[in-house]
Amino acid sequence: MNFKTFTGAVIMLLPLGAFAQAEPIDTTKNYEIEKAVVTASRMQLPLKSIPQKVEILDKSIINKSPNENLGEILKRRTNLDIIQYPGAMTTVGLRGFPATAHSRNYTLILIDGLPAGTNNLATIPSDFIEKVEIVKGPYSVMYGSDAMGGVINIISKKPAKEAQGGASVGAGNFGQTHFSGYASGGVTDKLLLSISYSRMEQTADYQIGSKNILGITETEKNILDKKSYGDIMENSKFRISQFNGKIEYNINNKVKAGIFSSLMLSNDIETPGNYWHSYGKSKKEITRFSNYGEISYSEKNNLLLVSPYSSIQNESNYNNNDNEAFINSKEQIRQSGIKIGNTHTWGRFKWLAGLDYDLYDVKSERFSSKITPANPYRPDHSRGSLSLFTQLAYSYNKLFVSAGGRFNNITYILRENKLLGSEKKNSTYNNFNPSLGVKFEVLPWMIIKGSFGSAFYVPDAYKSAGVYMIGKKKYVGNPDLKPESTSSFDFGINLGKAPLLNVDLTYFQNFYQNKIVNDNSQKDVTTYKNASNGNMSGIEFMASSNIASLWTKGSRLEFYGGLTWFINNTFEDVITKQTLYTRDVT
Repeated sequence: MNFKTFTGAVIMLLPLGAFAQAEPIDTTKNYEIEKAVVTASRMQLPLKSIPQKVEILDKSIINKSPNENLGEILKRRTNLDIIQYPGAMTTVGLRGFPATAHSRNYTLILIDGLPAGTNNLATIPSDFIEKVEIVKGPYSVMYGSDAMGGVINIISKKPAKEAQGGASVGAGNFGQTHFSGYASGGVTDKLLLSISYSRMEQTADYQIGSKNILGITETEKNILDKKSYGDIMENSKFRISQFNGKIEYNINNKVKAGIFSSLMLSNDIETPGNYWHSYGKSKKEITRFSNYGEISYSEKNNLLLVSPYSSIQNESNYNNNDNEAFINSKEQIRQSGIKIGNTHTWGRFKWLAGLDYDLYDVKSERFSSKITPANPYRPDHSRGSLSLFTQLAYSYNKLFVSAGGRFNNITYILRENKLLGSEKKNSTYNNFNPSLGVKFEVLPWMIIKGSFGSAFYVPDAYKSAGVYMIGKKKYVGNPDLKPESTSSFDFGINLGKAPLLNVDLTYFQNFYQNKIVNDNSQKDVTTYKNASNGNMSGIEFMASSNIASLWTKGSRLEFYGGLTWFINNTFEDVITKQTLYTRDVT
């Protein structure tokens, strides 16, 4: 059985008072859950009252991982399925939902509760991040179809009232260098401003590892090619720069407004393709400009949030990596929309009601020479969704209950492309996603919890109408694909008393309908089809311990680890098959 676990030990010398805590602590990260508020809940709920499995990486953890992008931090600090590709590409999967670099992800990436505009974690530096929230399991009731596997919400740093600033410089193997700087402060009593800049660069090709702590079969070793172990991966250099700015304005005691803007620039990101360079040895450029806004109006028992957003990402790929190379494919992805939510509090009840309007538009081009058009990898397409949602949360002593639902009206437009042979197609989907969660503190050292949710996923244009080659393999979309849906539940238990020992054990189960799977019935051609249904279940285990608490409160020696084991991951299609490209244990 192949598996991957994450473990670590952190030693910190801290003031004695830093550990004088009476509050309950999160079971995996020693985080004060009485104080932690989960923004991804859209209700500003405290961590202790959320039944879903939630992990929080706060600034103390992020600051211990300087000069790294978000993908590196999540790889070291969480039990997620992280896949890193050469060419500055990192994607993430949750609970068996695959991490994919070529189509929309099953895990939704947010910045300040709004779509990030990318699923590539390698292009998100850690410098502007205040906190990261990870919600595991379907969260479509709050965020729609892309949250089938879960949500990763990145909270940006707030501007400071007092003037402050800083800079950092780092270096590493393979010519890696990193520079970042920031400045923040109050322009007036009501206006706060922060700006930051970061630059990551790798000027030498990296070396492939020669050892693997994961157990792999002889077949897998041959697929990787034993000759590659310890060899240099040519054409793997990159350079990424990012500019960030944030403004917050307190109009009065009740109304606040803010906007966070981010510009990411990269050029000559080298892509080595496969190890043998039989295809894919090239370079690419990525630019992304994003804006995330929020207007809040707060009364004593009411909070209204209006959050517009927009992002545009352009990616250009070259036919090779020499000076005479031309752009042979380029793609533009635009995302925009507005999210409105109103939360009202009645005693032990909190009620959220809201509306989301989201637009997602893709334009794609390809060229056989500098001026000669060729068929793109997928046709131009757009998706618009209008959603109404509501959620009710109740707390009484040690009991926490939440329930809600979301109605989605999704319009999907596939535009005609004669080079691909695809016709214009308009589709409309209506669906309802319910959710339910319960959490109960049985004893001071024991908490039980469970949740249920459903999700709905419209096929990406790659799978419904795309045509492209990877090496000698041809991929062809299926225009008759149906959307896939899933119903999921989980239940778990938290044991232990922080900081000495904390253990979290969760069982999860997903049931698919019309699961989209690969169809390899034709030689050298892969297309896609709907399986009749699918089943995925597993167990998540996480533990942490600060053993230094046995003899002192003035320092920390912390061990933490996690494991996800898939008990069943199959789909039915004439005969029951094992799902491919998903690790049995992570």
